[in-house]
Amino acid sequence: MKKQILSKVFLAALVAFSMTACDDDDDDDKLPAIEIADNTLDAIVTNYVDAVVLPTYKDLAEKNAALYDAVVKLKETPSDAAFETACDAWMNARQPWESSEAFLFGPVDELGLDPNMDSWPLDQEAIEKILSSGNFAELNWGEGDDSVAVEAAQSVRGFHTLEYLLFKDGKPRTTNDEDYKKSAESWGNYMLNVATLLKNDAQSLYDAWNKSYDNGDAYATTFKSHNNSTYSSAINCIEEIFDGCADIASEVGTSKIKDPYDLYKSGKTEEGLYAVESWYSWHSRDDYSNNIRSIRNSYFGSLDGTIANNSLAKAVAEKDAEADKKLKDAITAAIDAIQAIPQPFRSNIVCAESEAAMEACNNLESVLNELKGRIVR
Repeated sequence: MKKQILSKVFLAALVAFSMTACDDDDDDDKLPAIEIADNTLDAIVTNYVDAVVLPTYKDLAEKNAALYDAVVKLKETPSDAAFETACDAWMNARQPWESSEAFLFGPVDELGLDPNMDSWPLDQEAIEKILSSGNFAELNWGEGDDSVAVEAAQSVRGFHTLEYLLFKDGKPRTTNDEDYKKSAESWGNYMLNVATLLKNDAQSLYDAWNKSYDNGDAYATTFKSHNNSTYSSAINCIEEIFDGCADIASEVGTSKIKDPYDLYKSGKTEEGLYAVESWYSWHSRDDYSNNIRSIRNSYFGSLDGTIANNSLAKAVAEKDAEADKKLKDAITAAIDAIQAIPQPFRSNIVCAESEAAMEACNNLESVLNELKGRIVR
């Protein structure tokens, strides 16, 4: 009896020791915090807004204005050359949009500007009906509209509706295109209506960040000051930056590539094809690569691939060079893997390269979340 009691005491002590040992192991495995001073964090946030967000949105507004001008000329004087010019303008306007997707927070989200400009897949049947009816009021939605009405409007406007109207099989349409010839006047009016909405939405987005938002300060001021109900500290802003980057890394890997991959592999080949973003222009890989570059720009604090003095990259590298290299390598690996998918993606949805790209994007998301958890003030 005594021996049994002693054995229980010994066993309890052994379990307690084992749990303590496991806790010690967990502590050993946990990566150390990366402490960054408040004044450095403040400078990083300011540079992020001034050198990344604002110039990207300014470029978006300017290039959508140029796209509008090209569409006006195409409508007024249709020609094959005018189609080519408008397609080039669409490509140019697409680049800053895709390079902004690491910061889809604030006005772009709250005003519905992301789905306004970039809804996918399209409702191609509804587009055909609008072309036939000429009722372009269906492209608009109002503040009081329910979610069904809003979604219906957003699925027949934006970049991809204009892409459908401008491109066919990866090339500019021509004035001899059968679809265009059936209703050239309505086709031109539709393009103009969509280009107008894109121009207005892009300008509204830039103005919300640069001038005034919701009848108050510019969103840039709100973010940079971070002494308000939206952002109470620089750390809040840094977390927002990391969350935006992780979200788009996840979206590229698990939605933009994986959704069509899964559909196609399951035998739903037509659904898989229509799930591919930007397949009319064969621009998918560049879209996805620019999404990852938006992460690079956010981390580097610049738009040209250089590392700004007041950037997360510089601050992290000074504290933990290995962590900095790990993220930089993950960014490069994701871009390289996406570009390795045979062109066009719509014709090569299920392949080893697509699988590698999904894996690289998922790894990038993990690295971003890991680093976010380590940064403290």
